[in-house]
Amino acid sequence: MSQTSTNPALKWILIVIIGMTAFCAVFVVLLATYPVDEYRVARELESRGFRVYYERLPGDKIWKHPVQVNGAHQVITSGDCRLFCQLPRLKYLHFVYCDMSGLILDEIENCGDLQIFESSIATRFPVSELQKLVTCPTTTIFVSSRDVDLNDSDLKEFVKFTYLEHLRLEFNNTEVTDACLHIFEKIPTLKSLRLPGSSITQEGIEEFKKKRPDVVVAFE
Repeated sequence: MSQTSTNPALKWILIVIIGMTAFCAVFVVLLATYPVDEYRVARELESRGFRVYYERLPGDKIWKHPVQVNGAHQVITSGDCRLFCQLPRLKYLHFVYCDMSGLILDEIENCGDLQIFESSIATRFPVSELQKLVTCPTTTIFVSSRDVDLNDSDLKEFVKFTYLEHLRLEFNNTEVTDACLHIFEKIPTLKSLRLPGSSITQEGIEEFKKKRPDVVVAFE
């Protein structure tokens, strides 16, 4: 066989080899970056009745990651919480009309992107669990519950939050007094503070505003 007849064949063989190599390389990259654990956890949460929302994160043009979990009319268990804490890109937890007595956030530091925690009309809410959100870059905490009494002592750990911008706690707040305001004065990022139904006085509010005029307050 002549040299001229073999060169085209070799060329096509090389093209096929290079193409297969490129395909294999892309496949390996896809396989290596596939968030298998996150999807497994998300599917488990969905099977338990939660709604999971996905988002393509900056710099990731291939996969969408579970970033939000919503629960409604559910009993939140410690098992549910362990699953939440296995979503490293989780940004938003939102519950409505849930029994929150089983809320345990011991491993919430695994959620290094968690920014927002909301629970509306919750029952049997363990307020102490909110303090564990300090291990995340939490900017917003909105919680309401008719079954929990809140006092100044329950709020003292909030001084450790370094990202918190918006805090709204709607509990039985009659034992929350002016004494708690020095806690919130020390949160440099705070923009709004709402503690409806508290025993905070107008004098206390005015004094707080002198020190933190940048914070919108509402205690009615």
